[in-house]
Amino acid sequence: MVDDAAQIAAIDVRAWWHGYREFLDEQRLSERDAVELTGVWAARLAAHGTGETWVLEVAGRVAGYVSLGPSRDADADAVTGEVYALYVDPPAQGAGAGTRLLENACARLRERGFGVAVLWTFEQNGLGRAFYERYGWLVDAAGAGGVANDGCESWAPAVRYKRSLDPA
Repeated sequence: MVDDAAQIAAIDVRAWWHGYREFLDEQRLSERDAVELTGVWAARLAAHGTGETWVLEVAGRVAGYVSLGPSRDADADAVTGEVYALYVDPPAQGAGAGTRLLENACARLRERGFGVAVLWTFEQNGLGRAFYERYGWLVDAAGAGGVANDGCESWAPAVRYKRSLDPA
């Protein structure tokens, strides 16, 4: 899995530019460096912490990834999991990769004993918000004005989403 770090980092950079360039500062986006992020991702993937990352491969290449684990929010309890990140390479978007990754994340969190999941996204991320809402995620009013754990609110206002992981 550490071998996927470079592909994950490249997707991260391309997806941020594709999805956020209309409302995030271009200078800050330009500072997102795939080489630097490769090192960050290699360390994350090699760590034996409580989080996990899954990739979706299409034709032998990573098309997207999802990271998940226990919620990092200060108000979280032991049954709250979190989708830390979900990104699909822009050329692979619209073909179901995001849906498969999100379904896998919810299944993995459920398998790990979490009954509820949260995720953070930028307030202005209309496409992402519509995607999450289509799959039953609701804005969590308790997270309004809160602080996302990865510091993304320093880039732009963020909103927390929540959903039950009970089987439908």
